[in-house]
Amino acid sequence: HRAFEVLLRLHDRHVFAVIGSFIRRQQDIEDLAQDVFLKAYVAIGRFRLGAPFAPWLRRITVNTCYDHLRKIRRHAEMTFTDLGEDEHDVMHVLVEKGHLSLGNQSEDHVAARDLAERILAGLTPKDRLVITLREVHGLEIAEIADALDCSRAAAKVRLWRARRAMQAQLQCLIRREQEEETARREGRGE
Repeated sequence: HRAFEVLLRLHDRHVFAVIGSFIRRQQDIEDLAQDVFLKAYVAIGRFRLGAPFAPWLRRITVNTCYDHLRKIRRHAEMTFTDLGEDEHDVMHVLVEKGHLSLGNQSEDHVAARDLAERILAGLTPKDRLVITLREVHGLEIAEIADALDCSRAAAKVRLWRARRAMQAQLQCLIRREQEEETARREGRGE
């Protein structure tokens, strides 16, 4: 029991960080962390001695997050009017230039991050998971494959599909913004 407690203390920050990249409410993060620790404790007998502990615990964490996201998944459609003023500005840059060219303006970075989080929230849990593991946590393909319990090729395909889904979400949002702008112009008789 003490050895398990020591292992968890060594890895609890990482567990909380992984969960926090998927879930925003602190109470949910803490609840999921408890679930992860309980699942790890119950499954410790299946842990292969000599194997690294961190990837095993990460897999449990990822699966727990994935299960949670599947349970709460809503297909709420995001519209351009749902965005804040700074996010509107970021969207206008994307529409006009096709890419972001943010300087060192922290407000723009925050708005871009918020927009990315909104787009991520619209993805399926599986897509959100693989994007987050790669882009937020910086895991390599082999580590993602291990966390998802799949081959490297499957992890690459999942990441490619997730990026495509994220692009599609963004393009849909841009298209809706352009349609709303056109409707506003026509309403004003321009």
